[in-house]
Amino acid sequence: MLYIKKEKQPDSLIQYRKNKFAYFDGYQGKAEIRKKLLGEQGYLCAYCMRRIDMEHMKIEHWYPEDRLSDAERLDYTNMLGACLGHINGTKGADDTCDTHKQNTVITVNPQDMTTLKKIKYRSATGEVYSEDEKIQEDLNRTLNLNSSKHMLMANRKAVLDTAIMELRKMQQKGIWNHKLMESVKAIYEGIDSDGKRKEYAGIVLWYLEKRLK
Repeated sequence: MLYIKKEKQPDSLIQYRKNKFAYFDGYQGKAEIRKKLLGEQGYLCAYCMRRIDMEHMKIEHWYPEDRLSDAERLDYTNMLGACLGHINGTKGADDTCDTHKQNTVITVNPQDMTTLKKIKYRSATGEVYSEDEKIQEDLNRTLNLNSSKHMLMANRKAVLDTAIMELRKMQQKGIWNHKLMESVKAIYEGIDSDGKRKEYAGIVLWYLEKRLK
């Protein structure tokens, strides 16, 4: 999971919220919201860090919609871009992210760095976990971010292994120096020419930050 810095809400949403009976399902500018969310998140799901795009994403309410008023459901700061939660059109118990979360209130928040700092990974397996009980529940059960069916652990491990191989190519002998690790870290923190971040970048950043301390 990566930190998401929210930008200004779409102008069309600002105008729509001025209507006396405005409600989320009645807002016709959702494509504009999706575009904004993709840009903020580097085209990655807010939870699992899989690639998303305009056709393969949903607008997620971090704090569940069924607990909000019509006006609160239009609060852009509560909106995130999430993957569809399943692959190949299948749905079921092994769904992930918002689809699996449904209306559960969670603690971990991509907009709250204090919760993100409590996320760790196991480099040998790609497992994401936390020593904080509530966040561990969010990651492993509510969001199902260690789903084997969706190969999330395997995908994270593959991305980390690739980054480690690249580091070894750059410096074949000795302990990696800070300058080298910082240069690779910058790549995984940044975006490419299309505004996209690297998939599953979180595990690489965690790995490098641990070694830069």
